[in-house]
Amino acid sequence: MFPELDGEESQLVQSPDNPIPWTYKFDWVTKQLLQGPDGRYIKTATYAEYLEEVAKKILNTRRFRYEIYSERYGVDFLYETGRMQSGISLPVIKTQAQEALEAHSEIERAEVVDIKYEGSRIIFSLEIEGVRGTTRTEVDAWQR
Repeated sequence: MFPELDGEESQLVQSPDNPIPWTYKFDWVTKQLLQGPDGRYIKTATYAEYLEEVAKKILNTRRFRYEIYSERYGVDFLYETGRMQSGISLPVIKTQAQEALEAHSEIERAEVVDIKYEGSRIIFSLEIEGVRGTTRTEVDAWQR
């Protein structure tokens, strides 16, 4: 009646002491969660992928915008949407981005290696050190 599983139970069950976190993947063009062919939402598969997705979500979320997030989630520079580039200092944005990323419980250290304007966006090149590993990624934020 029930299927037989080969192998030991320890191989099949993820360690409760150190589970790999996950989040849903987001399509930043359509602003929708990604769905697989079966209609289910797609989750991150690796820890590096998780860190990248979390960084994108944090840097594209204005602080205090959504009640489901704590006051530590998101960035303040998105309040400046529509101002001229000369009115907003990149070093200030860099500091705010690093602080916002490091406020996440899974991120121990975040460094903005490079930051630049590209058209109507700000491009962050990041090096993120999480609890379980590190990754380098590029985040495209602040569409005006």
